[in-house]
Amino acid sequence: MKPTPMSEPEIATAPAAPKKDRTKKEPEWTPIRRPDHVIMHWLIAATARLWFRWYGRWQVIGLENVPKTGGVVIAANHVSYVDPVMGWAAIGRVRQMWGLAKSELWRNPVSAYLMVCIGTLPVRRGTADRAMLRKALELLAKGEAVGLFPEGARSPDGKLQPGQPGLALIVQKSGVPVVPVGLLGTYEMLPRNRKKFKRTRLKVVFGEPMTFASDTPRDQITNRVMTAIAALLSAHGQPTDPPPPVSSAARHSPTASNV
Repeated sequence: MKPTPMSEPEIATAPAAPKKDRTKKEPEWTPIRRPDHVIMHWLIAATARLWFRWYGRWQVIGLENVPKTGGVVIAANHVSYVDPVMGWAAIGRVRQMWGLAKSELWRNPVSAYLMVCIGTLPVRRGTADRAMLRKALELLAKGEAVGLFPEGARSPDGKLQPGQPGLALIVQKSGVPVVPVGLLGTYEMLPRNRKKFKRTRLKVVFGEPMTFASDTPRDQITNRVMTAIAALLSAHGQPTDPPPPVSSAARHSPTASNV
């Protein structure tokens, strides 16, 4: 039996076919659970430390300032792609640190697997990523260490940039201490616009933990942490001025820092 053709009025009023959802799904964050994740985690960390010791002749200074237990934020300057791996490998001697990475890295199965093994949170850059903020606060509440770059992105010229509000927001809501970190030599090794590594000496310098009262304004938290990072860089061979102070209006922004 042949179907009856539809008239023009019927065609006009017929329901449209449902559109396919072509929006890309947000990457799922998974904690380290499976045995292979744990094995890869320590294998990558050990390999990174060997590479930094051989190629960068690195020094890790002040590691005793990192609390071995309890929630803590690790805040470092950011000038190179080398920074996240170097900071993560250094602190891995005393405890695991969760980091932040751009969500685009979860689109490739291989890099997504590595991100899970290392222990990272996907961050949607250029947005107020509240999902990432909640996950970071959950980790801190469980006594974990979370590392981030207050500047929000790599410095284009190697100079310390103003801190973004995300750091202060996380510190204010979690109440955990902040350990400032100075990363030296990574800009000379691999600056923003270069693809080849240059062999140079590296340093990771951990400062003393900083604590803030719950009513401390966010701009003061940001400015004090950035000043502490500048002091660490200056004290270890890289004279650095603190970035311009963050205005009080910025402390109301929910934007989170990312890597």
